Amino acid sequence: MEAVRISLRQSPIKSTADATKEFGENPGLIVARPSRSCMNPVFFTVPEGFYALVSNFGRIVDYDGPNGPQDTWPAGFHWGHPLKKVLYLVTKQAIVFDAPCRGVLTKDNVSIHIDVAVVFRILEKDVKQFAVKVNPKDLEIRLQAQVDQAVKNLGREITTRDAYGLRSVRTTTLEGKGTDAEEMEAAEQHAEEVKGMTQEELEMAQMAQVKGASATQNMKLALNRAFHVDGIEITDVIIKDVTLPVSIQRQLEEKTNVDSRNKAQRMQQKKEVQSTTFAEVIQKLKQSNGEAISQAEGERDRDVNAVTVELQKAKADLNNQIEEIRRKAEIEVEAIKQDTQLQKAESEQIVKATLTAHEAQAKAEAQRVETETEAYVKTTMARAELESAKFKAKASILMSEAEGEIASQISAMKEYETEKRRLDVYASLSENPELTIAPNDNDGSLATMMVADEILQKNAGKPPSRSTILAEMVIQAKGNKSLRLDVGNAD
Repeated sequence: MEAVRISLRQSPIKSTADATKEFGENPGLIVARPSRSCMNPVFFTVPEGFYALVSNFGRIVDYDGPNGPQDTWPAGFHWGHPLKKVLYLVTKQAIVFDAPCRGVLTKDNVSIHIDVAVVFRILEKDVKQFAVKVNPKDLEIRLQAQVDQAVKNLGREITTRDAYGLRSVRTTTLEGKGTDAEEMEAAEQHAEEVKGMTQEELEMAQMAQVKGASATQNMKLALNRAFHVDGIEITDVIIKDVTLPVSIQRQLEEKTNVDSRNKAQRMQQKKEVQSTTFAEVIQKLKQSNGEAISQAEGERDRDVNAVTVELQKAKADLNNQIEEIRRKAEIEVEAIKQDTQLQKAESEQIVKATLTAHEAQAKAEAQRVETETEAYVKTTMARAELESAKFKAKASILMSEAEGEIASQISAMKEYETEKRRLDVYASLSENPELTIAPNDNDGSLATMMVADEILQKNAGKPPSRSTILAEMVIQAKGNKSLRLDVGNAD
């Protein structure tokens, strides 16, 4: 299958923000010239994964970093006016350049095709020189020419039979610097290729691989000498594939098929011999395994019996130890109980003695307080009674003096109150409709007769009652006697 050519080029892009996308979609893009976005008039950005050269008014300026001025600017935001921008973006990634070589003549004058891949990168210290002076198209032509010359020199040193040994050969094969994954892949591919090869063919293939690895190493050194002045480092040279003419491929295939059939027959014969040998060995192994199993079972039974006896003995010792521990524990528990009870009794005695002492002290204190209180109360009461007697004496004196001064006024007031009460009695008598006024006589006969007459007048026309009969008897009995003033009662 023919390799896909990657054309090395330099191209303008819209902005630094599109750099990752543009370099990812164009594997041959080495240098990009981004435009300054008008949306950010005060700053510009440098993306990750690129060497950036910045210009100010069209002139490339250095970045003033912590370690001094440097050509490349680090990734991130940078302040600057609209005419200060990223002029070049150079990729930091390794670039794989495919250089297929056609019509390479071998030592036995056969024309073959060899596909070579050159892996290179741009050195940071020479980025400015590379971006300004190196044209990617010229670099591509020079690389292809150098690789063609190196491959043709390699072809003159190998035969057609050795050509297949050059496939997947790289400089790291000879240097031993490949990664673990690369070494594993190479080992698997080598195992697949040498399957079915004779010892002579295997040695020839190994010699071809060593010769190819040496050739790629020489190519790498030569390319580095040629392109180091341009700021380019060749990191690896890989022979991807070797294509032989169709007729030679058919001859190799037929030879491979014949060798494979012969080898299959030899393998079948070897297999039959090995099967017979293996059957005998298996039978012997079964017999020896049976004897070994019987012996092992006997030893196992003896070991089990010995272990059982040891186990029973250990159990008996353990039971004795447990019983001894239990007895000691019971004795210790009983001693602890007795000590606890003794401490409890002592504590109770101490508590009782303390309570008795506190109670006696409290009673004495209460008696003292009660006595002091009673004495204080009596003293206070005596003082109060003395003060009260003094105040009563003073009050009696003051009352006597006051009575002497207002005696005449009190007598006049009592006479006034007596007259006022007499007038109130007269007012009440004047308002009584049943009041009877009679002349005053010595025996009250006149008054009695007037009362009787009043009774008879009130009961006139009514049936005789006890009051009317008594009134008639009084009138008849009294006759003409002197009158007196009295108040009568109808009943």
